[in-house]
Amino acid sequence: MANTQIGRIVAAAGATQNALYDRIYAVNAAGTIANSMGDVTEGLTWQQIEERHGFVEVMLPQEKVERSRKQDRGPDFHFKAHSRPPGMTEDGQERHRLVCEAIIRTGGRITVTDLARTWVELIDPEKFGYLLGPQDQIILMSIKAGIPPAEVGRYAVYPGFIGTGKMIAPLGLVNAANPRQAALDAHDVGRLKDTHGRTGNHALEAAAGIAAGVAHALQPEATVGSVIEMVLGQLTSVPRTEIEEGLAWAKEHKDWKRLRAQYQERYSGRPMSNAVEVLGSALALFWLADGDPKQALLWAVNFGRDCDCRAYVASSLAAALNGGASIPAEWCKVIENQLPTDPHTVSRRGLKETADGLYAATRNTLEEARRQVSEIEALLSPATAPRT
Repeated sequence: MANTQIGRIVAAAGATQNALYDRIYAVNAAGTIANSMGDVTEGLTWQQIEERHGFVEVMLPQEKVERSRKQDRGPDFHFKAHSRPPGMTEDGQERHRLVCEAIIRTGGRITVTDLARTWVELIDPEKFGYLLGPQDQIILMSIKAGIPPAEVGRYAVYPGFIGTGKMIAPLGLVNAANPRQAALDAHDVGRLKDTHGRTGNHALEAAAGIAAGVAHALQPEATVGSVIEMVLGQLTSVPRTEIEEGLAWAKEHKDWKRLRAQYQERYSGRPMSNAVEVLGSALALFWLADGDPKQALLWAVNFGRDCDCRAYVASSLAAALNGGASIPAEWCKVIENQLPTDPHTVSRRGLKETADGLYAATRNTLEEARRQVSEIEALLSPATAPRT
């Protein structure tokens, strides 16, 4: 690993040198970069991206203007004017950071209650409207009002969207090589932002698929194909059929530009952040890029529609499978240089510090599994005496 681009950063920092650490670092780095780079192109068609930016392959600064949106219930949505330098991210990455913080503080797997506690402890309500948005304000207000964390997602804004899956990759890391548990944890933790049982809402299935895909990708025998099958295995028939159609387009065209045109035509006029569309297109690009994190990220950023979310999913799966060898060290340095002075984020914990914490939590999960196996094996021993 030490001769890879991310590996050189890790080696220089004196971090543990093994494949698990490299992949944990790479997943967190790829997701952060994807959310910074893709935030610039989010909401644009691929034609608009080409007109304004050409092919985006660096993190760009942004100027956000003040705006408001009237609401029938609750406070109006107020988005505040601010500058975003290269490396600053957006609301989805803030939720990802909150999940990372909950895992690191707990030292292992988390529940929806653990995540809710972290939201209360780390979110400054005065900062809503900068990175975290008004939809997140509703969640925090609900938690503080005493609604049980597992019920909060029932009343959250934007049901069925990818925002739930956008925060979920760390659950795959802490459940490394245990995709079933990763999926179960996603169904639990994801209830802070969404709910089960609404017709047409497949957000929690998508989140479970992403978490399970990341966890499976960390297994030594995993492949691009097996990761995709693991993700699909968490879906019911309706979203699975839709996503398989997109994968068929990728295999037919074998060209990301033709694929983006087909997706734009298929989903034109629909909400761009629907969890099924974003997950499907991310898997298609993951397949086209053959699991290369950098390639998957760049194609997703320039794809059109919900670019940052798609890039987060595609690059997280790819980084979990293949580590950070293809991710430019310069991209990571931009993030590391921006975070220490970020005035709006919930956590200034850098990429390495976050990877250190997630790695320790993952090792704790492994030790707990070893203890459980040891105790069950003792019960299976013929020499075990019955209790009196």
